[in-house]
Amino acid sequence: MRGFKTNELWLFEYLVRSTQDELREYVADVLKAKYTEVVITKEYVCAVGDIPIALVAHLDTVFEKPVKDLYYDTRKNVLWSPDGLGADDRAGVYAILHILRNTSLRPSIIFTTDEEIGGLGAEALVLQYFECPFPNLKYIIQLDRQGTNDCVFYDLYNPKFIDYIESFGFVEDFGTFSDISVLCPEWKICGVNLSVGYKNEHNRIETLNAGALFDTINKVIRMLKEKDIPNFEYYRNYHSIWFDNICKNFPTDGDGFYVHCRGCGQLFSEYETFPVKGLDGHTCFYCPDCIPSNVEWCAECEEAFEIDPANPHSEYCKDCIGGLVKCHMTSTSKALENSSTKSSVTPKESVIQKQKNYSKDSSKPKKT
Repeated sequence: MRGFKTNELWLFEYLVRSTQDELREYVADVLKAKYTEVVITKEYVCAVGDIPIALVAHLDTVFEKPVKDLYYDTRKNVLWSPDGLGADDRAGVYAILHILRNTSLRPSIIFTTDEEIGGLGAEALVLQYFECPFPNLKYIIQLDRQGTNDCVFYDLYNPKFIDYIESFGFVEDFGTFSDISVLCPEWKICGVNLSVGYKNEHNRIETLNAGALFDTINKVIRMLKEKDIPNFEYYRNYHSIWFDNICKNFPTDGDGFYVHCRGCGQLFSEYETFPVKGLDGHTCFYCPDCIPSNVEWCAECEEAFEIDPANPHSEYCKDCIGGLVKCHMTSTSKALENSSTKSSVTPKESVIQKQKNYSKDSSKPKKT
């Protein structure tokens, strides 16, 4: 797969060695050199392009200090740092700069600050612009997702838009929060968060798959080059609308809303609970006391999920176990075609057995 060239690696190294403030100044200079209409504030930097798509990335990471030692395994095409790589979201920043440096494409650009502590930059942007400031914007692409080919839509529900994004080689997945969780509902614009190759984010064992990063970059370039970029209506997920209406009846302290813990049923501030992928497919919330007995982290997609009482020892969420069963059934069917001996173990039983054998000492990621 495609890896970093020498000059490309230099740029990525510069990004991970920079503080948020240093990086904000750098991207502001880049945008001023390539765009005529640029807005620069302490909370965000954005530019108005001539393509009706906006690219978004955030400039902060969870680590207090920038990277000192950076390592690149060219054989495995993976980068990491013992200091904490911060590819969430320096990989997204790199993807946008790579497109601007290597093509003549000029989509609108949004760089935000402090996404990791609640999307403060995105909040400042929508407070300044109650309506979308980018003329004729069709949709927004956030480059801030773990993995290799995920596309996450959060509270958006538009099957046509989802199918359109998946047509470029992505697969819909579940997520909890990113900047477009703030921008899209406010501006009523469809948006998607795409994988940029990092894994184990918010952890010093975080890695970046360079091949996956460049694969997403190439897909985004294809999307930007579309001759007739379609327009999509913004439809909010029914569950999200219901949830907001219910929360209107809850008391607030001015800093957020209150929710009921799915485990104990008590009322908590949203900041005291953790969002989890529920058994019904929707986001639910658990308080810290109820998390240990009700929540696990999937060994496949690394998302927090609600434990199924019918299968309490599963290391996989329902979405992933469905995919594993399908994959195992396919391979088992092929094996049976070449053998006269039929196995007494069903594909699903085999997958469940694999779950039980999965190491209980594997580390659990703390963020989706």
